[in-house]
Amino acid sequence: MIVKTGRLYQTFKYAVYFALAVNTGHFFMENFTSSAITYEDGVAIGDIIVAYTDSIDTAAWLILLLLLELETFILPDDRIKAGIEWTINILTVLCGGIILYALYGYWATLWIPLGFELYSGPDPCTLIGGDLNYVLDLDEFAPLDAQNCASLAGEAYINVKANLMATPEKLSLLNRLTWTDVLNATVWVVIVAVLEAEVYLHSSKLFGTKFFLAYKSAKLLLYAILFVCAFYWWMLGEPWDAWDAFLWIVAFFFIEMNMLTWQEENADQRAVGAVK
Repeated sequence: MIVKTGRLYQTFKYAVYFALAVNTGHFFMENFTSSAITYEDGVAIGDIIVAYTDSIDTAAWLILLLLLELETFILPDDRIKAGIEWTINILTVLCGGIILYALYGYWATLWIPLGFELYSGPDPCTLIGGDLNYVLDLDEFAPLDAQNCASLAGEAYINVKANLMATPEKLSLLNRLTWTDVLNATVWVVIVAVLEAEVYLHSSKLFGTKFFLAYKSAKLLLYAILFVCAFYWWMLGEPWDAWDAFLWIVAFFFIEMNMLTWQEENADQRAVGAVK
């Protein structure tokens, strides 16, 4: 299977990459807005990765995606000289480090939903005008006011450190969205580790073997989990997150096609060499 290089195919591929760049800007603005509430005294340097996890993670993934595109499609093997290869490797390691740090950020973000406890204080409406905010979504909060405090009249939860209050339904949504973020980010790290291993080894002695087919099947399972996450975001009323997740799956489909073509070309070259 040789990857199509037609203009329409390439235009669609790079349109997907551009859409992911737009999403990076969206997540930055979203993180900027929410961090102004959860970090009312300002975001300390050590908290940047937690406050801007989405945007930092997406930016690092975008750069890594473009590096994989260079390695597996744009640059022929005979054009990747020592200097270029070292530059790509350094940038790949740097992006990998940022992605792992962002993964830590996703796990660290769990302090927000896990930090809630049952509220047992006075009527929440008496707290209007203070520092407390009402949870609307994972990255969306509103100042406590007469309208939203009414929904807290029954059972309510509070995260004192984050200055947040939530109904049981909103807290449940917050938990599900946060854990979906964590699962999605973790699976992507596993997938890119496999891809980088393929790039490094060129799958020279594995292509076509049972082991090769086994780990390809394992990757299909991982991609299936990502599809489930995208669908779950949609079901939870998060169309932008679902759309972003879908775009990333499509983008890495292109990388997978590049990889398959590259591996087949290497296998053909080895076969010709063996005959000679």
